[in-house]
Formats: sequence, structure tokens, C-alpha cells
Amino acid sequence: MKYRKFLTWVFIVLIIVTASFAAKVFISMKPEPSLASYEKSKRLVRTRLVNYNEIRSSLEVPGRLAAGQVVEIISEVQGKILTGSIPLKKGQTFTKGDMLCNIYDEEQILSLKASKSRFLNIMANALPDVKFDFPDKYEAVLAFFESVQINDPMPELPEIEDKTLKIFLASRDILNQYYTIKVAEERLQKYYIRAPFSGTFIEVYLEAGGIANPGTRIAKIIETDILELEIPVEVNDLIWINIGDKVEVMSENRMNSWQGKVKRISEFVDPATQSASVFVELKNNQKKPVYAGMYLIALFEGKALEQSMEIPRQAVFNQDEVFIVVDSTLRKNKINILKINKNTLIFDGLDEGTELVIEPLVNVREGTFVDTDRL
Repeated sequence: MKYRKFLTWVFIVLIIVTASFAAKVFISMKPEPSLASYEKSKRLVRTRLVNYNEIRSSLEVPGRLAAGQVVEIISEVQGKILTGSIPLKKGQTFTKGDMLCNIYDEEQILSLKASKSRFLNIMANALPDVKFDFPDKYEAVLAFFESVQINDPMPELPEIEDKTLKIFLASRDILNQYYTIKVAEERLQKYYIRAPFSGTFIEVYLEAGGIANPGTRIAKIIETDILELEIPVEVNDLIWINIGDKVEVMSENRMNSWQGKVKRISEFVDPATQSASVFVELKNNQKKPVYAGMYLIALFEGKALEQSMEIPRQAVFNQDEVFIVVDSTLRKNKINILKINKNTLIFDGLDEGTELVIEPLVNVREGTFVDTDRL
């Protein structure tokens, strides 16, 4: 039994020795790698020769379109709401000057006529005294008296330079009555609400037939002729935008475009996004209308960067370093970054003619031998 176990172990050892010897023989038979095969194993990298030109620092940012003006219509007087020249309905459009609605005004009109009647009565009683005490002013006062009409707005009161005449008119309560009527006329205008611009109703809180009180919200309107595109722009990119710059605005599918201009730039930054709002004014076009609430894309032309070059952002590492190729080996070099775009960046700082690697390289070191695929 022991003899058989001994033979088994001897047999296993012989197999291991034989296998090791065979492996060494096969390895010795493998040919040495030639210089040509080594050359073929060098890494191939894409490069471009540095060539500076003038580049426009364009900036493309999406934003949401909003109305140029949003106004809430609030009643300043009390009364029943009457239909104006257009229906008081949500979504109804109007043009500048249209009567949006008016408050029942008959009582106010009759009260104003009564005030004018009392004023004429006071003036009529004062005319004989004016003729006697101020004969040189009589014709002017009479002409004013005759110009007052019950159904027409009050004419402008002639300038009174004579202090004595002014005291006389004040003592007869003529001046007080005159300005009381002017106040009533001004108040009467509050019964008529006209459109300050062309637009549409986006909310209607009280329709015709409702009762309004001072401070009651009637409707909310927006301007539709002129709209504003609010664009969030990163702080670092604000230097490329100025008020008055022309802006090309495109739809999300880029099928339509409009021309706008930078109206204003906010002077505060959203702490959450670290961006400031740039407002682009856009005039509506009947052939290609735009609507408040749409998402559009703004393309800012920016400024011209002279003697600069654009490369993919992925070609840069450690913030401002790139690989260049010198004598078929990789070398690190720093660049001066002028502007960072979404997928590219614009730089200078390298000598023209330098062979620059324009693709990201992973697990490579400075001094690595490479072949180049120059674009």
C-alpha cells in the first residue's frame, strides 16, 4: 500500500517537471519582437497645428418668453360693470385705446352737470361786480363764462395776475367751485378703463354685470405686441453681452427665427444658479407670431476675439493644460483660455505651428511616443 502511494507521488512530480521543461522550450522558440512591431504599437493621436484667427465669441442660451407688460385692472370707483367695446372674457384680444370696460357713470355725469350749473350761477351773479370794479378784466371774464358748456369739459381758467381780482373771485367761491368741477371731471375718467397697449386678457375676475368697489380686481392683461425673453446667463459670460446688442432668437426646433435686442441686464445674481437675467426685447410678428410662456433659444453674437483658436473642451486637463507633440513625444503645455463654450473653448498662448492634441488622452504620460493623425 505504501509502495503504491510512493509511485503515485513520483508520477505527479515527473509530470510537473516535464510540463515546466516543455514551457521553457516553447518560450525559447518565440521570436524576439522586432523594432517594426514596436513602432506599430505606438499610440495614434489626433492633432491640429495651432493657427490663430478672429473668432466670434457667440453664446447660445435658452429662455422663457414673457409679456413686455403685465397690468392688473383695479377699479378706483364704485358701480356696476358694463361691457366695453370688447367682451370682458379671458383670452379676448384688444388693441391700444379699446374700451376694456366701464363702470355705470350716469349718476356721476348728472352730479357733474349740477356742479357746472351752480358754477355758472355764481359766475352770472359776479359778472356785474367784475364789470364795475374791474372793467379792464370784464371781457376776459365774460369770454370765459360764455365758454363754459354743461356737456363739455371745463375750459382752462385764464391766468389771473391781478391780486385784487384773485381775492374777489376767491371770496365769491368761484375758484373753489372751478377746481371742484375739475376734480369731478378727472374722477369721471376713472369710470372708463381703456387699453394702455395691444394685448389680451389672461385673467378675468369680474365680468359685465358685477359690482365693483374701489380696490376691486377686475382683470389682468398682458401686452402682446412687444415681449421679453428672459435669459439666465452665467456670470463669466456677461462680459460678452451689452445692452443694445442684436440677438437672433430661434424656436426650440430651430424652424423659425426672430430678431431681438438686449433691453436690460439685471445687476444681481441668482444664488442657486449663479446666473444673471438678460432681457431680450422681441417684437411680435403676425406671420410668425410668438406667445408669452414659450421657450426660445437666444443666440448672442458676442465680441470678436482676435488671434485665437477653438478646440474641444475635452482636450484640456488640469484646467489649462494640453498635450503637444514634439519629436513624436507628448509634452505638457499651458494655454491662456479666453472663453469657455458648451463643448469647445477659445484660447491663445501657444506658438503658431505647434502640433496640438485635440482629443482626450487617458492613462498617458508626458514623454510617451505617439503617431499623429493631423486634421
